[in-house]
Amino acid sequence: MAFDPSSLGLPVELAQIPSQLKALWEDAEHRTRACLLNLVVYCQNTDQFASNTELISRFVRNHACRAILVGDIPNATTKRASAWVQAHCHLTKAGAQEICSEQITLLSEGLSQTAVANMVMANLDYDLPLNLWWQGTFPEDADSPLWQRVDRLIFDSSLWEDQNEALHRLALIRERFGARLTLADLNWTRTLGLRQAAAQCFDQRVLLENISKISTLEIRHSPGTRLTALLLASWFAAQFSWMVAEVEADGIQFRTQSGDTVHCSFLTGLGESVTGLTVKAGDCFLSIEREAGSGLLHSVTKSQSGTEHAHYAGGNHDLLFLLSEEMTPGNKHRVYLKALTILEVLLP
Repeated sequence: MAFDPSSLGLPVELAQIPSQLKALWEDAEHRTRACLLNLVVYCQNTDQFASNTELISRFVRNHACRAILVGDIPNATTKRASAWVQAHCHLTKAGAQEICSEQITLLSEGLSQTAVANMVMANLDYDLPLNLWWQGTFPEDADSPLWQRVDRLIFDSSLWEDQNEALHRLALIRERFGARLTLADLNWTRTLGLRQAAAQCFDQRVLLENISKISTLEIRHSPGTRLTALLLASWFAAQFSWMVAEVEADGIQFRTQSGDTVHCSFLTGLGESVTGLTVKAGDCFLSIEREAGSGLLHSVTKSQSGTEHAHYAGGNHDLLFLLSEEMTPGNKHRVYLKALTILEVLLP
């Protein structure tokens, strides 16, 4: 399919980007430029330019930013760089004023990673944090100056083709830049509703008293989302301080601090991503299931004292929601790093 730049705005020379951005606002009597952060979206082709531009236009309604969309084709036979600029505007609630965010689109063909980094860095709003959404394969060597500037690295582990290699490259990035870098895995965010529901369920006295008696964990997920299910299992292990005893074809054997065994199994079925879980702890039984056609999670807790039902927010797997959730201020990923360490052991 031929590359169509029609959604990318006004084509400009690289050197003219600052002046062209300024020109966008010269006659903007009812427009106000707003910017709270830098969002760089990196993809390794042009196929996602249109969809990313549409997502950025929706994203800036609640997160004013300077967005830089980068398409990198390092193996192109011709060396060249192209650029486009545009503004995404929306009306305020009062309806009289438009709030606008800028988008710069850069296409790099046949250029080095350093050249790409220099193009991006030359167009950042330098007083603001840099959020880098890396949609391609992590680089073998993160030597470009861009990585030294990144505050938050956004990625989606569900799209990893070679999971072990991706984890290895991510570990190298963390080793070099971990002191300042916050990881934001959109695949981890997909499990947020279930994690929050499970945590609230275990606040119930009957389950809290039986945590040490957990013997089985079953996680139900849709086809192709095994890694998401493994992340959720790793979260349970991190929260309860379980150790990986054995990885089997049909599941995982965890070892508790007291030496007991917890068998974790996975069941593939219909639904979106991870659809539910079941925990058996002594005489207690907990099931959490996403209700069909609903944004709610339904929990059932059974014990000798009876059966309890509850409903919890199930979250949203829409890409815009996941990205917006990761823009919430604060370092939320200490537990994710613990789960990531366990995930590395679980992968074959």
